[in-house]
Amino acid sequence: MKELDILRTCAILHDIGKPECWAKQKPWSDHIRYTFKTVSRILGEDYAYISMRHHSGLSYPSEYHPKTEFEKIICLADNLASGADRREEPEAGTPLPKPPVLLTHVLSDGGKVRVETDMPRLAYTTEEIAKNLEEVGKNLDQAPDETYRKIYDFLRNSRLRLVPADTRPPINDVSLWDHLKLTAAFSACIWLDGGYRGDNPIKYDFALLGGDADRISQFVTTSNRLPDLSARSARITKATGAAASSIGENLGPECLIFAGGGVFLSISPEKTVENVALKAKEAFEDVTEGEVTMTVNHVMAGGERVQRGFGEVWGDAMREMRLKKLIRPASTPSSLEVGVNACDVCHIRPALHEDRSKILPIDAAPRPESVCENCWRLRVEGKGASLDDIKGKTNFVAILKADGDDMGSVLKGEKFKEFRKENTPSRLSTISSLIHETCEEKLRRAVETHGGVCLFAGGDDILAVLPGDMALEAASNIANSFRDEMVGECTMSAGVAIFHYKLPVYVGLEAAQDLLSKAKSREGKNSVAFAIVGSSGISPDVMEDVQPYGWDELRVMLGVVEFMRRSGLPMSQIRRIASTAKRDPEEAEIVIRYLMGRRIISWNDGKKLISYLKSGFLSNAFLVYNAFKVRGVQIG
Repeated sequence: MKELDILRTCAILHDIGKPECWAKQKPWSDHIRYTFKTVSRILGEDYAYISMRHHSGLSYPSEYHPKTEFEKIICLADNLASGADRREEPEAGTPLPKPPVLLTHVLSDGGKVRVETDMPRLAYTTEEIAKNLEEVGKNLDQAPDETYRKIYDFLRNSRLRLVPADTRPPINDVSLWDHLKLTAAFSACIWLDGGYRGDNPIKYDFALLGGDADRISQFVTTSNRLPDLSARSARITKATGAAASSIGENLGPECLIFAGGGVFLSISPEKTVENVALKAKEAFEDVTEGEVTMTVNHVMAGGERVQRGFGEVWGDAMREMRLKKLIRPASTPSSLEVGVNACDVCHIRPALHEDRSKILPIDAAPRPESVCENCWRLRVEGKGASLDDIKGKTNFVAILKADGDDMGSVLKGEKFKEFRKENTPSRLSTISSLIHETCEEKLRRAVETHGGVCLFAGGDDILAVLPGDMALEAASNIANSFRDEMVGECTMSAGVAIFHYKLPVYVGLEAAQDLLSKAKSREGKNSVAFAIVGSSGISPDVMEDVQPYGWDELRVMLGVVEFMRRSGLPMSQIRRIASTAKRDPEEAEIVIRYLMGRRIISWNDGKKLISYLKSGFLSNAFLVYNAFKVRGVQIG
C-alpha cells in the first residue's frame, strides 16, 4: 500500500507544471521541466523524476523517458487518460498557448467560456500549490496514505479545476484537475491489478462500477410531515456521501468519477471491484438503516476500449444497471405480531413513541401520532422545519417539484455529439458534477432566497416548499439558473402546487407530481404547470384544464399579476373581466371597452388589459392575484 500511495501521489502531480509553463509561454514539451521543479519542492527530486518522466515521444529528451515501473505506469495511465478524454483532434495551430488560457463549457463547440485565466494567475496557481504542499509532502515516506489524501484534497479544491488540461480547442473543456485525477485512477488500477505489463492498453482491464439508490422518492415522501421530508432528504445526501467515502477508503478517492443524489460512478481494478461494490452498498444502507437499498453493478472493458470508446462502455454500464434494477426483489413489509400497534408513518415497524404535536382524527377518538424508533429519529433530525414559518402573510404555501428535461440523453453523450465530441470520463464527470452542484447549491440557494426550504436537491431533481406568493417567481428563477449553468443547452420543467397551509402536505406533494407530469407533456418541455389546490387535491377534470406555460410565458403572466397589484383597479371589475374572459374572450373585450368609456378604467389601463386578454394569460393571472390579494381566502 505504501508503494501504491507513492505511485498515485506522483501520478496526480505529473502535469502540475503546465500552468507555469503556459504562463511563461514556453514550448509545450517544457511542462515536464516545470513539473520537476514544482514536485521537487513538494516531494524531493527522487519523486520529482517519477512525476516528470511520463512521456516517451520524440519531443522529449531520451533521458526523461520513463525508465522505472512507476514511471512506465504513469506514462501508460497518462496515455489512457489523454486518449479517453481527448478523442477529438485539436484545431490546427501551434500548441504554444497565448494567455488568457480558456476553459470552455463541455456543452459547447468552444464558443462558451467557463473560465479564462491570465498569465499572472497561471503562474500564481503553481506557486500557491507548491507553497501549500511543501510541508505536507515531507511526510510521504513516513505517512504515505495520509500525505496522499492531503495532497488530493488540496488539489481538488484548488484552481486546477478552472484550468484546462489542454489549451487547444475543442479539447480545452476538460480541467487539468480532472486529467490529473483520471491519470492517478488508471495508475492505481494498473498497480492493484498486477502492475506494469507493457505499453499496449489491450493487456489491461478496467471495471466501471456504478451504484444507484432504489425507490428514493418513495422513502422521502413516506411521511407527509415537513420535518420528516427534510430529514429523509438529508439522509439520502448523507448516505451517498458515505458510499463515496467507502470507495475512497477501499480503493482511492481518485477512482470516483461522480457521486450525488443517490448515485455514484467509479473506475476500479477487476480484482477488487466486487469487494469495493459491496462495501459501498453497505455504507449507503447503513446510513439509511436499510430503508433505502442500493443496486450496484459493474461492467468490464479492456484498456483499448476504455481509451477509444468510453461512451460505449458507460452506455453498457447503464443498460446493465437498468436491467438489474428491474429484477431486484420487491420490498416486503415486516409483519407485526398480533396486538402490536404499527407506526403511523411507515406502517411496518412497531410504534414506540407518541408525538403529541400531531393529533390524528381517528374515528371519534383523536389520538397522538404513534411513531417507530426509526421514524422518530428522522423526525428529531428534521425538527425545526414548519409550514408556519413558510406561509407568510397569505397563509398559502407551495410544493415545487422540478427536474431537468431529457437528462438521460445528455448523460449518454447525445448532447456531446451535437458538438462533435465524445462522451469521455472527464466530460461525464464534469457534466454530472455541474448538474448536481447546480441543483444542490445554486437552486437550493434560490429556494432559500425566496423564503422556502429545499427538501431534496440532487442529480437534476429538486423538491421544495415555498411561500405560496413566491413560488412561481422562485420556479422561474430556478429554471433560468439551471438553463444558464447549462449554457442554454439543457432546460428544466416544474410542477407547482399552491395550497392553504392547513391542508395536509400530501395534497401538495401529489398535486406537484401530477403538475410536473403535465409540464413534461408539453411539446418541447421546458415549461411549468401550476394550480391552486383545494382540500381534495386536483381532480382529473381540473387537471385537464391546466395549461402548461413556457418559462417566458410565465414571466408575461407574472407581469399581468403585478399590473393587477399596482393598478388600483376595483377588485370587482377585475373579477368581472377575468370571469368573462374565461367564458368568452370577445365579450370580455367588450366589457373592458365599456368600462373604459365609463371612465371606470383609465384609457392606458384598459389598453393593457386588452393586450393581456389577447395574450391568453388574463384568467390565470387573476387566479394568482385573487389568491394572494385576500388573506385567508377560501380555497376549493
